[in-house]
Amino acid sequence: MKKKLCVFLSICAAVSLLICGCSIGDTGIRFGSGPGVFNVFSIGNMSCPKSEVLVYLGNAKNLYGIVGDVSLWSEDYPTASLQDGVKNNVLGHLTRVYTLDIYAQENEIELADIELSRVSDAADEYFESLSETEKEYFGVTRDDINDMYIRYATAMKVYADLMNQVDEEVSEDEARIMDAYVLFTTNESDAKKVRKGLKDGKDFLSLLSTYGEGDTGLLSFGRGTYDESVEEKMFSLDDEEVSDQITGPDGFYFVMCMDKYDDELSEANKASIVTRRKEEVIEKIIKTQYDEYDSQFDKEFWDQLEIQDEGIETDSFFSVLESHLKF
Repeated sequence: MKKKLCVFLSICAAVSLLICGCSIGDTGIRFGSGPGVFNVFSIGNMSCPKSEVLVYLGNAKNLYGIVGDVSLWSEDYPTASLQDGVKNNVLGHLTRVYTLDIYAQENEIELADIELSRVSDAADEYFESLSETEKEYFGVTRDDINDMYIRYATAMKVYADLMNQVDEEVSEDEARIMDAYVLFTTNESDAKKVRKGLKDGKDFLSLLSTYGEGDTGLLSFGRGTYDESVEEKMFSLDDEEVSDQITGPDGFYFVMCMDKYDDELSEANKASIVTRRKEEVIEKIIKTQYDEYDSQFDKEFWDQLEIQDEGIETDSFFSVLESHLKF
């Protein structure tokens, strides 16, 4: 199960957060009513057929809901919440695929002949792997699978092209994570008592437990956590140095620095910053699509849709394509 789920997650990550919980407002997709009897949703000039949704749902069901030989879709488990989670993930996934495909149209990004050939080989392999029950339930032909793969592969290619443009250089100062005890209070009288206590040589942690508001434990934080005027003074401290009173727009701070540069957390933060930059690129595209295109959604169909369990065992839609084509 862990191996299968990792495959699914890694492929979906290739088009940036495609399996996130779907919040339609956050994706920038405005859904109106009824895009057509054979379609679940439309974005601009593209419409997602119900057969494609069923293929994605069937595969996601088996990737998420099978642990060893145990099916989480049995009556022994809360299948309603599991089903809703899978449906939302798939809807979020597909809307992003279609959004990136529209971007591809706008920017004349297409699959090369060799890529189309590999997509075709993947379609042959996956379609042949389906049982007759699965083919009938999904309502697909081999050409339908090929079209789905073209859309998915195009989105992956767009994503790869966009990510190649992202600056992955992160300075140590930008990535820096500091470990410190932070005494924060909104009470000016308490701030004066802390200031006097420090001057008299009282223990910082004792003052923190007495006058601190909020978290009084050791904190790890980076740039952008606090107001810039407060942060500038915090990050000027050396190890084991205690600050004077730092007055911010929201209150008063006293800081005892324990490690001005946490090596492990700072390195991890570099990767997080790059990931955030990549996410911002995709979100900018989604916002543009939101501004430019109308979209529709067959909510009645979606609300009534239940994921079939019996006879639907396929889980290789994503991994088959990845085995033939990578960007």
